[in-house]
Amino acid sequence: MTQNQNTPKPMRTIGIYINTDKQNAYETAFRCVKYLLKQGITPMMLHNQYAEIGGIAGVKACFKDQFFSAPDCIVVLGGDGTLLGIARQASAYETPICGINLGKLGFLTNGDAGSYEEILQLLIDGDYTLDKRSMIVSTVKKLNGEYESQVALNDLVVKAIGIRMIKLTVKVDGALLDEYSGDGVILATPTGSTAYSLAAGGPVVDPRADVLLLNPICPHRLHDKSYILPGSAAVDISLPGSVGEVIVSADGQVQMSLSFGEHLHIEKAPYMTNLVLFQNRNFYEQLRKKFADH
Repeated sequence: MTQNQNTPKPMRTIGIYINTDKQNAYETAFRCVKYLLKQGITPMMLHNQYAEIGGIAGVKACFKDQFFSAPDCIVVLGGDGTLLGIARQASAYETPICGINLGKLGFLTNGDAGSYEEILQLLIDGDYTLDKRSMIVSTVKKLNGEYESQVALNDLVVKAIGIRMIKLTVKVDGALLDEYSGDGVILATPTGSTAYSLAAGGPVVDPRADVLLLNPICPHRLHDKSYILPGSAAVDISLPGSVGEVIVSADGQVQMSLSFGEHLHIEKAPYMTNLVLFQNRNFYEQLRKKFADH
């Protein structure tokens, strides 16, 4: 689900995060920092990235906790994958994030490196909206009684390690939904409906919808289809038999294991991602462009 903030504020402290694997990332970061300083804005950077661009005077270098909690906004220099990783860390602090695309896919980002001045000025002027995107959290109760959790903006994927088929028992709000045999299942937010879930045959969902998608991956039975669940739904997944280790992946970037006898619980996260959007951004226009490019 997405909610819009109607009274955005001008930004005076802006974090700059760099995906160092992207071409021209440091050059773009250097230009962003110089522009912000010229406008009287305080840039913030992680210590290691600050050192990499030469330790420019006027930049506030900080550790992770302060970097994700203190700025008015974090500008993410990278692609959608970079933004997803930052969203998982910044969302707990409700810190807005704004992506400048240095990658191939920019469905969540606001523009490319050539438009950095325009993007930064819109943030400084307060000429933006905050699109609050729902997230999901998964928790595994391990055999030793401990708990392991991870949060996702796009999706949580439950799959076997390797190429074997697995069987998963899936319950919704305590009631048995089904036992799926196949490659696994995807639990996706509306934001994630245009990612892996779409490739697996799931529907496109407007990010304003308060729903959770449950989509089987290559199910053994042809009649197994996607489900659109209410956003308040709680999903529980377990293994009905010993099939070896299964992985639970958040946004395709971080993962934890699920074994026979353990229990996976998935529900909406208690916080949301504050995604910065500008007036020229429209979900359906972005969708049309994405489909046209592929």
